Amino acid sequence: MAETPLAGALKNAIGHYVTAVAEKLLAEGTPVSSVSAWGRFDDDEDRERHHNDVEGSVNLNESFVRRFLPDAEAGLHWSGTSGWCLWILPKGRAGAGGSFYDGARWLGAGLIPEPDRVAAFLSAVQLDPHSAGSGDRPFYRQPLEDLPDLCERLRVHRRIDYGNPSYELRFDNARCGAYYDRTAQALTSGADDIVNVPVRKSELEALLHLLEFAEGSSHKPVRLFADYLAGDIAQRRGEGGSVNEHRRALAYAIEAKERREQAQRRQQKDDDGE
Repeated sequence: MAETPLAGALKNAIGHYVTAVAEKLLAEGTPVSSVSAWGRFDDDEDRERHHNDVEGSVNLNESFVRRFLPDAEAGLHWSGTSGWCLWILPKGRAGAGGSFYDGARWLGAGLIPEPDRVAAFLSAVQLDPHSAGSGDRPFYRQPLEDLPDLCERLRVHRRIDYGNPSYELRFDNARCGAYYDRTAQALTSGADDIVNVPVRKSELEALLHLLEFAEGSSHKPVRLFADYLAGDIAQRRGEGGSVNEHRRALAYAIEAKERREQAQRRQQKDDDGE
C-alpha cells in the first residue's frame, strides 16, 4: 500500500522532532546512536506493530545504558498519544510476551515537550531509572485522531537553516558534528599527562581497525580525525615510540580550534556592528 501524503508528512515531522531532542542530548555529551520515526497510520497491518498510532524514538548506545541499567535494554520513545517515556526491557525477557510499555517510565510533561525537558528527564533517569518520571502512562489524545493538527504542532521543530532536508541527514550531521567537537576538545584540553594503559597487541590492532572503519564516515572532518589518530598511534608502536612524535591529529585539532575561535570573533564583530 502506497504511503499517503499525510503519513509521509507525519513521519518527516516526527523525525525532525526526535532529531531536535537528539541534538540537545548530543550537545550535552550523551552518546546517541540513531533516531527513528513512524507515521504509517494508513497501513492497518503495520500500525498494529507500532502500538496503533504514530511514534518515534531516540536510541542510546548500549554501553551508556549499562551505566544505569546493567541488566536491561532501554531507550527513549515518543508515543503519539502519550509523549515521552523510557522503555525498559530486562535482559532475557525478549519474546516473553507482555506490552512494550511494561515497566516504562513516563515523562508526563505533555505530548510535545521541548527538547531540553526531555534531556532533563534522561538526566533524572541516570540517577535513578526506576523512580524518574512516573509509572502511570498519560494520554493526551486518542489514537489516530486529529493527525493533521498533530503534524502541524510537530513541524515547529524543523530546522529552518537546514533548508528542510530529511531528518536522517539532519541527525547524521548533528551526530558527526558532535563527535568532531568532542574529539577536537579532548585533544586540545591540555590534559597531556602520559598514562600507562596495559594493552595487548591484538587489542591495539582492533582499535586501529575501528578507527579505520570510522574513516568511512560521511562527515569529512570526522574521517580526517580517524585517519590522523590511527596513523599517529600506528607509527608510535614499538620500542622508543614517544607521545611527542607523530601528532598529526593534535595539529589538526589545534587548527580546528583556531578556526572555531576565528569564526566566533567574526560573529561577535558582526553582532556588535548591528
